[in-house]
Amino acid sequence: MEKRKPHYNLLEIQAQMATVSGLRMTLTARNDALLVGITAQAAVSIIQALKSGCFYKSMTTLHDSSIWQDVYHGTWRGGQLYIKFQRDEIGYFTISFKEL
Repeated sequence: MEKRKPHYNLLEIQAQMATVSGLRMTLTARNDALLVGITAQAAVSIIQALKSGCFYKSMTTLHDSSIWQDVYHGTWRGGQLYIKFQRDEIGYFTISFKEL
């Protein structure tokens, strides 16, 4: 399922991920970010620069329609990024951080 309204509050995501220690990323997201030269500190800066207008879509996971993921398009060195957030019992985490 998809919708065009964020499921999560971007300001809450940004508050949690305001520092490298608050940044939670899956191994895939970290590796994809590193492939294009994005360090953990740069990832924090990119997330902090997101605005509501950067929102692309919300969608549920393939395996569980009760779990939502919000997708944003960020920028890095003039290019566009695909950034996907999800929430679990601990808080928010990034599951995708790659170039478009």
